[in-house]
Amino acid sequence: MGTSNQFPGYAELCQQARGRIRIVEPDEFTPDGSVMLIDVRDQIEVADGLLEGAVVVPRGQLEKLIGQMNLSLDQEIVLYCESGNRSALACETLGLMGYENVASLAGGIEEWRRLGRPIIRGGSVLSDSSSNFSDATSAPSVDHGDWNSVRADFPITTTRIDCTDGVQRSLVYLDHAATTHPPSTALHAYTQFLGREYSNVHRATHSLARSATDRFQAAYDTCARFVGGNLDEGCVVFTSNTTHACDLVSHVLCEHPGKVLVTDLEHHSNDLPHRNRGEVVRVGLTSDLRLDLDAMEAVLRTEQIKLVAVSGAANVTGWMPPIHEIARLAHEHGALICVDGAQLMAHHQVDVRPHGHPEHIDFLTAAGHKMYAPFGIGFLYGPRALFDAAPPYLPGGGTTSVVGPDSVQWLPSPDRHQGGTPNVAGVIGLATVIDFLQTIGMDRVRAHECALTKRAWDGLQELGGITLYGPPSLGERVGILTFNVAEVSDLLCAAVLGAESGIAVRNGRFCAHVHSDLLLGQQGGVTEESEVRPGAVRVSFGLYNNESEVDRFIEAVRMVRNREWSGRYEVRGSQVSSTSAGRCSDAWMETTDA
Repeated sequence: MGTSNQFPGYAELCQQARGRIRIVEPDEFTPDGSVMLIDVRDQIEVADGLLEGAVVVPRGQLEKLIGQMNLSLDQEIVLYCESGNRSALACETLGLMGYENVASLAGGIEEWRRLGRPIIRGGSVLSDSSSNFSDATSAPSVDHGDWNSVRADFPITTTRIDCTDGVQRSLVYLDHAATTHPPSTALHAYTQFLGREYSNVHRATHSLARSATDRFQAAYDTCARFVGGNLDEGCVVFTSNTTHACDLVSHVLCEHPGKVLVTDLEHHSNDLPHRNRGEVVRVGLTSDLRLDLDAMEAVLRTEQIKLVAVSGAANVTGWMPPIHEIARLAHEHGALICVDGAQLMAHHQVDVRPHGHPEHIDFLTAAGHKMYAPFGIGFLYGPRALFDAAPPYLPGGGTTSVVGPDSVQWLPSPDRHQGGTPNVAGVIGLATVIDFLQTIGMDRVRAHECALTKRAWDGLQELGGITLYGPPSLGERVGILTFNVAEVSDLLCAAVLGAESGIAVRNGRFCAHVHSDLLLGQQGGVTEESEVRPGAVRVSFGLYNNESEVDRFIEAVRMVRNREWSGRYEVRGSQVSSTSAGRCSDAWMETTDA
């Protein structure tokens, strides 16, 4: 019939498409946060690696899924595939959909490899949100020995931010001291339970209830082992957060004679609960901004102290007090120790040491949302005998064995202090994250974050005009750096970093006003705004951050230091707005109260 040659074949179609689209040569292209890089190969093809920063959107789903990415029509987009054929055709399709700034990487990843350009393992795959829950029954596959694969397990690494110049940039999240994002591994366990295994614990005998109870009970041992504890002399009580855990410690010891020693490093969570139930004694810092252990020993020697409440890592600077040395001091003088582990648990190996050891940590608190678990879950590790001797923290459902008209028999701990239905899904998510961290290895996590912290510290020092707060020894810190830029307020600096560079940081006094005010008063470097107490800017690293993100952060601070931001910012009280983006900082970020 003579019609077989009327239409071009695949190769000709690709060649024609390349003539109508913009082509990017690999030796002239460097992926950065301003370009949306999309790998249009199928998932099975990306196993051998992909370009850093790329999001995998298989060509067959591109038209359907591109809308999920919330890209502006003028966002710069670079597509690539294995050889450059599919990406050329995909560029034409996106052009027809209205995207104005699309290009194809010449020769695809094949040419990229040939030129010796960097390839990473793992990758973030955009999924079809309309698919049934049953399509996602298998847990993500992660190479825990490969940092790129670990990073790819965090969906947040694919998030993009609309910046004031109209460009979408990939988010650089450097606010892990405030909260940490769950990896897909934990999200899968969490949503799988909610969707397929949802049931209460310690109640029914059907299969879902038995399974939920078994997993819930196993999590106690997971948490205890993670901190070097045991469930014979020790006990894990699940809480909603660190404040809850610290308040439970205060409750357990409320009737014990003596005062609580609180340090000037503390987050309000490890200070105010103790003030609320009794008298506290404060211990301050030395001239080098470390905890004054001599003053602590003097207080322990002269006062009746029942508990030393101390941070495992200060959330303002990341500085880590010598908690085992402090434990020894406390025990020598008849006191117990409570370590606030919120900033420590996800970043440094913790070992409470055996009961009876002179440096044993009596109480240790943990917040799930600061160790890559969902919000609303945490735990307290402490002495089982003390928990059992205390009255129930919240009397009610789940805390009793027998209830009569005028009598109650309370359960032993931990149930004694876990009134009401527990956060079963949160506990499962927390246990999954702990397994995730242990598989990576906490020593490796620590080394990785130390390297990033040093890179950031050195970069800020080289800039000049930067005040860095706290002790300068990075080996004594977790990955937190707090700073101010000369002649730029902390509020304005944080707003510009977020609005113009897509970099998420925290500013203010970090719910640790005593510590913050001491640092700012001693080291200076602040620029005040009217009606707002001065603070600082805090950058805090997590295990999925990498060197390129640190470098982006340094360049963004350089822009702030040079006052080269493009937006117009108006500060009113504790709010900042930009005329080009209408961005407002969160009003609750810091109160104006002392």
